[in-house]
Amino acid sequence: MPRFWNTGICLMALLVHGTTSQILDCTIGTLPPNTINCSNRICPEGQEYNASFPCIPGYKEELGECVDIHECIIGTHACGAYSDCKNTKGGYNCTCKPGYRKGNQTAFCPSKDQNENDCTDIDECSENPGICKFNKICKNTWGSYQCICKEGFANISNSCEVNCKYKSKEQNCTNDLFDCRLNYFADQFTPFCENVTMQNNLSFAELLKGLDALIDGFSYNSKTDRLQKAGRLLEMVESRVKSLALLEQKEVSHVNEKETIRILVSSGPSDRGLLSLQSNKSNIKLDSKTAAGETDVALLGCLEYTNISHILEGADILGNKSKSKSFKVVSPVVSVFLGISNTSSLRHPVSMRLNFTNVKVKSPNIFCVSWSVSDSSWTSEGCVMVERDDDGITCNCTHLTSFAILMLLDDYESWPLTLMTQIGLSISIFCLVLAIITFCFCRSIRGTRNTIHMHLCISLFLGNCVFLLGITAVHNEVVCGIVAGLLHAFYLSSFCWMSLEGLELYRMLVTVFKTHLKKRYLLAVGYGTPAVIITISAAIYPKGYGTDKYCWLSRENGFIWAFMGPVCVIILVNCGIFVLTVWKLAEKMSSINPEQGQLKRIRTLTMTSLAQLCILGSCWAFGFFMFNTATPFFAYAFTILNTLQGLQIFCLHCLMHKKVREEYKMWICALVHFKTPVYSEFSNTSNSHTHTKGKTSKDSGL
Repeated sequence: MPRFWNTGICLMALLVHGTTSQILDCTIGTLPPNTINCSNRICPEGQEYNASFPCIPGYKEELGECVDIHECIIGTHACGAYSDCKNTKGGYNCTCKPGYRKGNQTAFCPSKDQNENDCTDIDECSENPGICKFNKICKNTWGSYQCICKEGFANISNSCEVNCKYKSKEQNCTNDLFDCRLNYFADQFTPFCENVTMQNNLSFAELLKGLDALIDGFSYNSKTDRLQKAGRLLEMVESRVKSLALLEQKEVSHVNEKETIRILVSSGPSDRGLLSLQSNKSNIKLDSKTAAGETDVALLGCLEYTNISHILEGADILGNKSKSKSFKVVSPVVSVFLGISNTSSLRHPVSMRLNFTNVKVKSPNIFCVSWSVSDSSWTSEGCVMVERDDDGITCNCTHLTSFAILMLLDDYESWPLTLMTQIGLSISIFCLVLAIITFCFCRSIRGTRNTIHMHLCISLFLGNCVFLLGITAVHNEVVCGIVAGLLHAFYLSSFCWMSLEGLELYRMLVTVFKTHLKKRYLLAVGYGTPAVIITISAAIYPKGYGTDKYCWLSRENGFIWAFMGPVCVIILVNCGIFVLTVWKLAEKMSSINPEQGQLKRIRTLTMTSLAQLCILGSCWAFGFFMFNTATPFFAYAFTILNTLQGLQIFCLHCLMHKKVREEYKMWICALVHFKTPVYSEFSNTSNSHTHTKGKTSKDSGL
């Protein structure tokens, strides 16, 4: 196939994602008529290739071959001063430098009359007015642009900060940078000032930009300073929005990612009915007569914040005497205002619908509150919650200011609880390691119950380690879900092993010690049951693993019962088994029985297991009360009992066991004298007799 070479022809253009990008193959010459391209030579049609034929345009003779001419290197190209040359096979193309373009494209094929003016400068300032951030002015340059600070601002760390040395008639800057910014903001968006030229900058869009800059650059020295500045910010911004609304006297709706301004204006008779103002997460309703007051214009406006909760974090409610109670803002902060000046006591209450942010709130302890600038705290005075559902609440308030929904945090998290947890779990882990070593190497207590105790300690040990290392790993949702699943598995497994201990005790009494539970069945119940429960739970509600604050089971949709439900069942079943066991013991010991000594042994084991049940069961009983009643007593009781489980188990099953103490003495003596412990033949064979022949003795290690 012949290839036609035409100067300035672009063979392909490609549209990608709405922008034009040229893939150019430009040549510098044309083949003569009745010729074809054969191996980069001009061959007459109908003739075979001959090395004496001349090279096609864009190629040159070199060592008997036609090779491409690099026009960009030798400088024979026609690209202008504002473009870059790129070599192609048999030609080249030109690409405008960054900040320049030719018409509506950046790459082009040169022509004979090419000159440097074919690539012209792009005026970024005109084409993208918002290219510079707030408080900066765009200045176009050749091939680029600059963002320079407005008058009254200084370039500090590549950011335009208020120059506190600059003062206007209305501005009174202090040494505090945020106060200086806030004063400048107030000065900039104050209508009807002496400087009439400032009115050209007054707009709600510019005000929201300035507000974003204020919140992003919020600085403070202490919690008290932060809350005081937050109050001044809310008050100042509400005042400026209200002034602009009165200046424009029209309905307004401005929305960005962080704030929303809605203004409703109604003029005419003051009995026009109900005014309703709908925003993203709020709805304000007020009768027009109350909104208009003594005027003919009813103006109702609101400013909804979604990015200010962190500034108000830790604020208290007036009248809260308990310092252990803390609150969290669970809705946007909404500033509501009217066109009239006196809004401290409204003729008819304003109805506000506030929706929760992000997640649904299940806590019953929520409050509709307003911000008190003078006290730098929330107050519930003048507001009554009239309705609540899964999405939010409706409140009636007799005054106007900034409103929000507060939720009482009932987890009583504090540094004493955190410290107690870390110390207690560390002690528990150490004791569990000692208990596991004891159950593995102590020959005198080998048996089915020893196996159960060992796996009980392993489950608690793994659960405590995961808890200590990963309970707060909420920054990664996947990791947090895995941690919550592991905690669910290990703690549920510990209760399953406890239930197997109760079953083993009952079998020892009823079957007269002739049969024992096989190890494979024990492992299937101890680890298989939690695996099944977790698989079903994760399949039904996978989002239940992990919360916003801890990597544990969520209380949403009752998912916490995937753990608490089986625990309650196991505790109740074990209590029934222990009652039945004690009853059977009482019957047998009341009669003359040759196995009286062995029955006393079973009685001791039963009481030990019952004590263990009380330890594990009472711990989670306090957990039930803590989650439901939310009092500090149950929180501290749950923490103490839960973190010291390993110590309690080590004392019950190791230190209080006579044979274990004897082996401890033997191990210590052997360690001091650098000798291997010597076991008697009786200690090695007593357990085998117990398992194979059912023989019992006072010192058998059941």
